[in-house]
Amino acid sequence: ALREKDLGIWKRVTWENYYEHVRDFGMGLKALGFEPGDKISILGDNCCEWLYADIAAQCLHGIAVGIYPTDVAGQVKYILKNSDSKFVVARDQEQVDKILQVRNDLPLIKKVIVIDMKGLRRYKDPLIISFAEVEQVGRNLREQMPEFFEESVLSTGAEDVAIIVYTSGTTGDPKGAM
Repeated sequence: ALREKDLGIWKRVTWENYYEHVRDFGMGLKALGFEPGDKISILGDNCCEWLYADIAAQCLHGIAVGIYPTDVAGQVKYILKNSDSKFVVARDQEQVDKILQVRNDLPLIKKVIVIDMKGLRRYKDPLIISFAEVEQVGRNLREQMPEFFEESVLSTGAEDVAIIVYTSGTTGDPKGAM
């Protein structure tokens, strides 16, 4: 299904493994309080986890919001606030620092989910959780609710909003398009 280069070596992701990541991350979001209609912003470069988070949100009737990894903290704050995002997936420490810099202006944010925890060992903020930990929480919830994810996927509709894409904002504030 996917291939991603890691330290110069191409690693393959099978369709089954892709599904398992989406399911486990989705169930983890559910355990953290993600509800239908909630938005999850994804801040960072393209990677497998970006896709897992995007599809998992859609499977739970939520909406993914992409944020350019080159955006500065003020731009990140604007999109998070304007989109009413409750969760953020951040690629790494650089992206987390942008969010933490403006967090006091973002009362809706419940969790910042970090893909690459390198450099964050000393961060003790309860807002931060690793992507891998969310997947583990999801696996645990799946044992209690084994049918939930499939039922949620099967109940999605063609008219459901899947993603909000923001303009670059070159002529004013960025605008979200569904």
